[in-house]
Amino acid sequence: MKVIVTSVLAMTVILASPVRAAAPSIEIVDSATPSEELPIKPGVYVGQKITFNDDHSGDVAVRVGVWEAGESKTYLENYPFTEYVLMISGHVVITNDDGSMNEFKAGDTFVIPKGFSGVWDIRERMKKQMVQVGDPTAKPTSRPVPE
Repeated sequence: MKVIVTSVLAMTVILASPVRAAAPSIEIVDSATPSEELPIKPGVYVGQKITFNDDHSGDVAVRVGVWEAGESKTYLENYPFTEYVLMISGHVVITNDDGSMNEFKAGDTFVIPKGFSGVWDIRERMKKQMVQVGDPTAKPTSRPVPE
């Protein structure tokens, strides 16, 4: 806090004005945000770029970024985040362990609940914007699904 003291005709006036820290900047994440390749699947492109990370008390963080992958089939087990998804491009069919299926293409939005288990069948190279909420140290457990 910055304090200014002035004296006017034997009267002292104290004015206080707060010193503000720089406010956080807005982070842009859009269809042009490039992903960075992850060494996960030989022969299949998988990339991700986290553009924003906000840690909260406990083991909770909010992460925003993009993720993309080439055609492949992967089983995800006990997904460690709740994740909001906006499909930027591509086509994916997701089959839950209970057998229910959902199909998503560019422009679609959906939420993957924490604990989700099922198959991601990427039928056309896809790119998604994502907002993940959960333990920042958690890593998804996945394995390829034989064709």
